[in-house]
Amino acid sequence: MKKFMPIVFLLLSSLPLWAQRQAERPYWYSLERGKQLFRNRDYGNALIAFEDARRDRRDMYTRMKDAMIVVLSIPEVRRMGDSLELIEPYIVERYHINAAAAIEEVYYRVSKAAINGSANRVLEELDRLKAFPEAEYWIAETYRMEGELEVALVQYKKAHEQRAFLENPAFDTEILYKMVELLKIKEEYGEMETRAMEILAQDSLYAGPTTILSAMTRILTESGINRLLMIYRHNNTATERAYRLLGLHYYATEASRPEGYAADRLSPAAEHLMIAFLTQNTILVQELIRHQYDFAFSTLDALITDAYHNPLLVAYMADCEYFKTIYYFAAALYADGKPILGRRLWTLLSLHPEAGEWSKRSANQLRSPFMDKP
Repeated sequence: MKKFMPIVFLLLSSLPLWAQRQAERPYWYSLERGKQLFRNRDYGNALIAFEDARRDRRDMYTRMKDAMIVVLSIPEVRRMGDSLELIEPYIVERYHINAAAAIEEVYYRVSKAAINGSANRVLEELDRLKAFPEAEYWIAETYRMEGELEVALVQYKKAHEQRAFLENPAFDTEILYKMVELLKIKEEYGEMETRAMEILAQDSLYAGPTTILSAMTRILTESGINRLLMIYRHNNTATERAYRLLGLHYYATEASRPEGYAADRLSPAAEHLMIAFLTQNTILVQELIRHQYDFAFSTLDALITDAYHNPLLVAYMADCEYFKTIYYFAAALYADGKPILGRRLWTLLSLHPEAGEWSKRSANQLRSPFMDKP
């Protein structure tokens, strides 16, 4: 009775041959080299390296597919139909090294269960695996740095379309943020909103039951800011920027609306800025607890004072536009028919010199409120 050599052993024994073929220009090496050139601002050569990485990956999977097709075209293999259960032992027995490597690569990238014993599925996946979203992203980054915004946007979209093949699935959020930034610059606000909402769709608070947001808004309206921050926490930092961006955009839309037109985006502006505000303060509270186990939130005023004793939190507050967020949250509340809440936040900012220009702007708003376009 014949003994079939395990496919993994066959692959290991053939590694020198396969490695020699790939050693000329591994796609991952070209990508890393491109990143180094990019960091050194050598954008021309970085672009070449990223395009090499994209081509090298495509060529690698093309060779794998061709190797599979050669084996599947053999008459005795054709009689086996689509069954990998029959084809794999044949590949091992006849030492079809490249076809074996192709199957193992698909099992690694896609999973054996997803292939469901189908040789045709292996071919389909090898075609799909030619996609290289990381390379598309870095090509986009390079074009953006060169000022070619239209081309960069096309590349970001390609990277997003290929997101299923990202090594780190969470990186899709960063790609969406890059698209949002470019669309904002190009003043293509409709698509900008759509892409930002794709980011928010990843957040349970946005995608979950509306009753939670309704309850938060009710607590805010009936009991005030401090009560809201005492009851609720939200620490999804990946979506905070999208909430903030959309909230500011909705408010700016209303601030630019000709007089006499009905407002319809003030409530969404206040809601989105409320979530950004809640997220930012959740991070402050959690970090203070981490350094002081008995810390407990009491008031927003005290929280700001405590946070300003921590250099890391001061840097975080600057990065997330903390005081700007509070200022426009107050502005959205005031314009949306909640002037008492808006004035309380402006008063708080006006008493905190750390808020810089937002402290001065708040003092001006207290004297004579107006819609201040972001």
